Amino acid sequence: MSNLYLLPISVFLLFNFTFIGTYIAAVLQGHVVPTVPYISDAATYSPESCVFGQFINIGCVLLGITIYVRYRQIQELSFRHSDVRQALGRCSGISFWIGIGSCLGISIVGNFQETNVRIVHYVGAFLSFGLGTVYFWIQSYISYYIQPYMGTMQKANLRMALSVVCTVFFMIVAVTGVISHILFRGTDPRKWYPSDGGWEYHVASSISEWIVATAFCFYVLTFTDEFRTMQLDHPPLILLEIDSSRTYEPVINDAPVAVISLNRPGAPADDDGDGGGDGDGASSNQNHRPVRSFSDTDLKLLCRRCSEPVRFVGGRKRSPVVRGTPQSQRTPSAGCSVANHPPVAAGKLGSLTLSLMLVALMEALHSLTLYFSDSLRQSYI
Repeated sequence: MSNLYLLPISVFLLFNFTFIGTYIAAVLQGHVVPTVPYISDAATYSPESCVFGQFINIGCVLLGITIYVRYRQIQELSFRHSDVRQALGRCSGISFWIGIGSCLGISIVGNFQETNVRIVHYVGAFLSFGLGTVYFWIQSYISYYIQPYMGTMQKANLRMALSVVCTVFFMIVAVTGVISHILFRGTDPRKWYPSDGGWEYHVASSISEWIVATAFCFYVLTFTDEFRTMQLDHPPLILLEIDSSRTYEPVINDAPVAVISLNRPGAPADDDGDGGGDGDGASSNQNHRPVRSFSDTDLKLLCRRCSEPVRFVGGRKRSPVVRGTPQSQRTPSAGCSVANHPPVAAGKLGSLTLSLMLVALMEALHSLTLYFSDSLRQSYI
């Protein structure tokens, strides 16, 4: 894997696209008010919640891979430089598990909506923001010690500033969010109006949440340049030694092999060349095709299209076909009947299946277009 720098870029783009796209869809559907709702409020109702959960899960996987690559990067620097190893100690390993915990929290937030399982949703939010902030502080500390070998002092200062921003606004989210819900007197928190009470605290909390999420994305994006300077190989695979004392029988036995000889038109039916001299042998060598080996399945398929005499090697015999007999009077041998092996029009079946799939896809797109058109028309009316 040489394009590791694409991992933080993918995480940055995917999360921002998910947040902004879900917000726009929720406003158009009328599920939230346009005045800065929470990120999770915009992904409460379907179809926004389905899209939000799917993209968040993909983003969590990419973020987890990014955290692992960062851990391996610091580990490699520690192996090569003793001063880095002495300064960091076990910080890199601890930050790795904290980052994985933050990924788990983000996945919980995306899959457990606030209206369905509120406690689990809040636990996921505190895991994602809380553990994520701790991870950023540890990575900022690490950046100052590895910058002679990787990174710059400016980038370390930038990460420290982003860590401070995440910490301050995460505390604002926690405090103002609790106060706003205590003062709320409305019926639906997803549609929070100034007359419902606690409006100022709600706006401060939601804006702070958006700032923290944006700072998270930009922090991950700072790993891009450092990921350009390394390459990650595939993990090694080691096969355990098999006990040689045990005996194993083959699962699939080899099918018996038959030898088929095809004569050219006008050649004698006798393959052995009995009764002929050297000239007959030379003529036989010129008229006969090279001998090939076939399995039983291949031989049955050939028997359907071939009227030449066939000689089996392995004990089974087939009576030769008398030359001059009309094709309509020839009797196919047992097991080689055309009725037993009807031809299958695989190409036509595949074309029909593909056509049905395309029709179903077009119908689904048409239904989705009508649904969004009706929704937009109702929202504007």
